[in-house]
Amino acid sequence: MNKYLELLLGLVLVGLGLYGIYMYLPEVEIFIKGVIGIVVLFVGVIALAIGLLELKE
Repeated sequence: MNKYLELLLGLVLVGLGLYGIYMYLPEVEIFIKGVIGIVVLFVGVIALAIGLLELKE
Protein backbone atom coordinates (compact mmCIF):
# COMPACT_ATOMS: atom_id res chain seq x y z
CA MET A 1 0.00 0.00 0.00
CA ASN A 2 1.04 3.59 -0.49
CA LYS A 3 2.75 4.99 2.63
CA TYR A 4 0.63 8.16 2.55
CA LEU A 5 -2.55 6.12 2.29
CA GLU A 6 -1.48 4.07 5.31
CA LEU A 7 -0.72 7.26 7.24
CA LEU A 8 -4.11 8.71 6.34
CA LEU A 9 -5.89 5.49 7.29
CA GLY A 10 -4.07 5.42 10.63
CA LEU A 11 -5.00 9.02 11.38
CA VAL A 12 -8.65 8.36 10.52
CA LEU A 13 -8.74 5.31 12.77
CA VAL A 14 -7.10 7.19 15.65
CA GLY A 15 -9.60 10.01 15.22
CA LEU A 16 -12.54 7.61 15.24
CA GLY A 17 -11.15 5.84 18.29
CA LEU A 18 -10.72 9.10 20.21
CA TYR A 19 -14.23 10.20 19.23
CA GLY A 20 -15.62 6.87 20.45
CA ILE A 21 -13.81 7.19 23.77
CA TYR A 22 -15.11 10.76 24.13
CA MET A 23 -18.70 9.69 23.43
CA TYR A 24 -18.63 6.86 25.98
CA LEU A 25 -16.29 8.44 28.54
CA PRO A 26 -18.15 7.34 31.72
CA GLU A 27 -18.22 3.72 30.56
CA VAL A 28 -14.55 3.89 29.54
CA GLU A 29 -13.61 5.26 32.97
CA ILE A 30 -15.45 2.40 34.68
CA PHE A 31 -13.69 -0.13 32.43
CA ILE A 32 -10.25 1.38 33.10
CA LYS A 33 -10.86 1.38 36.86
CA GLY A 34 -11.86 -2.28 36.66
CA VAL A 35 -8.79 -3.20 34.62
CA ILE A 36 -6.51 -1.37 37.07
CA GLY A 37 -8.09 -3.29 39.94
CA ILE A 38 -7.60 -6.62 38.18
CA VAL A 39 -3.95 -5.82 37.37
CA VAL A 40 -3.24 -4.81 40.98
CA LEU A 41 -4.90 -8.01 42.20
CA PHE A 42 -2.84 -10.09 39.73
CA VAL A 43 0.44 -8.45 40.82
CA GLY A 44 -0.51 -9.01 44.46
CA VAL A 45 -1.17 -12.70 43.85
CA ILE A 46 2.19 -13.09 42.09
CA ALA A 47 4.01 -11.29 44.95
CA LEU A 48 2.23 -13.52 47.47
CA ALA A 49 3.21 -16.65 45.55
CA ILE A 50 6.84 -15.55 45.33
CA GLY A 51 6.86 -14.74 49.04
CA LEU A 52 5.44 -18.13 49.92
CA LEU A 53 8.01 -19.89 47.74
CA GLU A 54 10.81 -17.95 49.44
CA LEU A 55 9.50 -18.96 52.88
CA LYS A 56 9.49 -22.64 51.89
CA GLU A 57 13.18 -22.59 51.01
